[in-house]
Amino acid sequence: MVYIIKKLVPVYRQWEKIPKQYHNLKKAVYVTTFKFLYPNIPKILIEQYGLNPNEKIVVFWTKEISLPHFNRYRLKFRKVYSGSVEGFGELIKKRNRRRSNTRIDKKKEY
Repeated sequence: MVYIIKKLVPVYRQWEKIPKQYHNLKKAVYVTTFKFLYPNIPKILIEQYGLNPNEKIVVFWTKEISLPHFNRYRLKFRKVYSGSVEGFGELIKKRNRRRSNTRIDKKKEY
């Protein structure tokens, strides 16, 4: 699994004269890629990539497959999260808590 993180930036600068309907228009700019969903991804984004905790990001998930005739084939991208960097950290914590609870329950069954 591969997680691709992009930040949202405005398409137009504030000092340009643009129609009102395009004021909040943003585009996604590539930031980095992670092989796994590590719990310290938000901390890495803030410290090493210079993102603010309130900055808007979009996270996509895809899977890489190695084929005999073509190396590193990627499946369709799926949007996993859209929001702030802090919110993404909370999502990871919630997901890890849920996964750890299901593992404990499975151990109790045996």
